[in-house]
Amino acid sequence: MTAASQEGSSGSTGIVLTLSRPAGLIAGRPPKQRRHLLWLSFVFCVVLPLATAILYFGAVATDRYAARAGFAIRGIETGAGLDSIGALTGMASSGSTTSDSYIVSSYLRSRALLEAVDDSVDLRARYTSPEVDWLSRLKPEATVEDFVSHWNRMISTQFDPASGIIEFEVQSFSPQHARDIADLVLVLTQTLVNELSANARRDALSFSREEVALKEARLRGSLAALRDFRASEQSVNPMATAALEIELIASLEARLIDVKARIAALRQTLDEDAPSLVALRRNAEALAAQIADRQQAIGSDPAGGTVGDAVPRQLALYETLEVEISLAQQAYASALASLEQARRDADRQQRYLAVYLRPQVAEASEHPRRLRNVLVIAFSLLAAWGIGTLITYSVRDHLT
Repeated sequence: MTAASQEGSSGSTGIVLTLSRPAGLIAGRPPKQRRHLLWLSFVFCVVLPLATAILYFGAVATDRYAARAGFAIRGIETGAGLDSIGALTGMASSGSTTSDSYIVSSYLRSRALLEAVDDSVDLRARYTSPEVDWLSRLKPEATVEDFVSHWNRMISTQFDPASGIIEFEVQSFSPQHARDIADLVLVLTQTLVNELSANARRDALSFSREEVALKEARLRGSLAALRDFRASEQSVNPMATAALEIELIASLEARLIDVKARIAALRQTLDEDAPSLVALRRNAEALAAQIADRQQAIGSDPAGGTVGDAVPRQLALYETLEVEISLAQQAYASALASLEQARRDADRQQRYLAVYLRPQVAEASEHPRRLRNVLVIAFSLLAAWGIGTLITYSVRDHLT
């Protein structure tokens, strides 16, 4: 508090008092205390977490070794044009290897692959080993879902739709174990591709094989019907039998006509009781009897023994069976040709795994990347602390 000058033109005295506060109290806290809190926040928010990260990555984190493999799914007929369209649009084209590549990429991170690898190399026991640091270790009581999540952190995949190349990297805590896992993953992937190719081939041929089976059954049924007809009618080929009978009757009729002509000629010069004329008449009677017997044989029904339309009925049945057998044979031949074409198409669409990069035993650990991780953490902590400090000061300035 200070005293001012006295003014007394009218004999009165006025005292002007000016009250002032310390400059540090204007902001609510003394500057020294603010700086102290700022440094404390820097220590707790940046220095201590960064020191913990340095300690973990420098002395605690377990080395992880990586093994890589690269391959591509190829086919005899790949349909490169369709694959290019799929690569540009992001959609897998039908009948191309792109869809199979997406399936394999998903399989590499699947539970099915993990369980197959775990059954062969006891992956869970290695990942839950007490020798592994607590942050990289899988809990012994972890569920299958937790195991899959942990596996997805230990494997990384890359897929280039334009070239169809797939690469993956697996990590473990020893070089040999990492290589063993990568080799097994490669074998399992090859098995999957072979199964996909076999399934596609089986699906492509199944319809054609069913058609062949149906046409074969139809042909067998037609042949069985023909055998039954021959057994019941006691005739191998009614058409041929009828043709032979007709030829025989025609021959007998020709001979009969010739004999009758000779009889007519001899009657003009010989008596009716002439021996030669009697012999010719007897020959003519015998030929007429044979013609009548042949005609009766053609018109008789072997099953019923009656004369009628037996031969026309047999011929009609036989022709119907012959037509059915011919159609069945044509359909069967067409089905066989379709099956062969489908087999050739399926052979051209077979898939196989073209491996260009096989896993090798690592000589040095690549994970964790200590320096990079420490720098990233330091940058993140500094950025977060700086942004938080700026926000705090901005809010306080608006409130005061």
